[in-house]
Amino acid sequence: MTDREHIQTLLTVAKRYWLEQATQAEIAAEIGYSRSMVSRLLDEARRRGIITFTVQHPLQRAIELEQDLTRTFGLACARVAMSDDDSAAHEVSRMASDLVTTYMHPDSVIALSNGRGVASVVRAMTPTRHPEATVVQAIGGTARGNLVLDSPELCRQLAERLGCAYRVMPAPVLVSNPQVAAALKAEKSIGMTIAMASHADILVTGVGAVGVNSVAPIFDHVMPERAHAELLSRGAVGHICGHHIDAQGRHVDADFCQGLMTIPIDRIPSITHVIVSAFGAEKVPALSAILRAHLVTDLVTDIATAKAVLDRRG
Repeated sequence: MTDREHIQTLLTVAKRYWLEQATQAEIAAEIGYSRSMVSRLLDEARRRGIITFTVQHPLQRAIELEQDLTRTFGLACARVAMSDDDSAAHEVSRMASDLVTTYMHPDSVIALSNGRGVASVVRAMTPTRHPEATVVQAIGGTARGNLVLDSPELCRQLAERLGCAYRVMPAPVLVSNPQVAAALKAEKSIGMTIAMASHADILVTGVGAVGVNSVAPIFDHVMPERAHAELLSRGAVGHICGHHIDAQGRHVDADFCQGLMTIPIDRIPSITHVIVSAFGAEKVPALSAILRAHLVTDLVTDIATAKAVLDRRG
């Protein structure tokens, strides 16, 4: 038998055994060899690299991405949903709610921003009893009609699931000028809520993208066109709790920031657990920016978004 013929035999045996699931006895009968000879041929096929093994599973890829995200951005924890399809939203929300539960202490203060991502995390929380905990609003209310996604309602819902008290901030996310903002923050009900959120144990938030032709949803109807234009001209790509960040992770301290009703940006890194739940191609620039700014401790996303964020690390 020539070497070429021998290699062909190795290929045939390897294919029948590993790809077509034939037994060694069946292969031996087919090619007229003994079973022991088939075993030796299979060993040779592995030694010569004719057959190689790669263990592949979405969980393995997700774990590798989690480790890469944690190492690259100095995170305390990263969780990557295995799915990239319609079930990803449910899985991301479930994993983020698990992190909240893991980090909670009996008397934890949990601050919430707003939006679909945060709303999904709240809905995914398993009802329990933490009567000494407190849920607080981290950012003012929006002008949109969908109150279910707004921070006051989300605080109420989470407090109901935890069986605890909550504090809301009776103020919009953005007011017309710094004087109005200062006056509102001087009000005890508002100032105390912002102070509690600023010193929370856990902050649950999403990230907002800055579009060329539109503002982030939480600023609909409240952000002047000139403010949006200024953000774009200064390179803003996303925001966290209303604070805008450029692609290099720098805070864009625009004029309109003086009217924001939210926790101060310099307090966010002091919060023990800042859990960001977000995914999707439109979120990638914003996620990359806030990760560079070190404004996140715990990230929950899906495989596609994790890969895209890591591809932008440069």
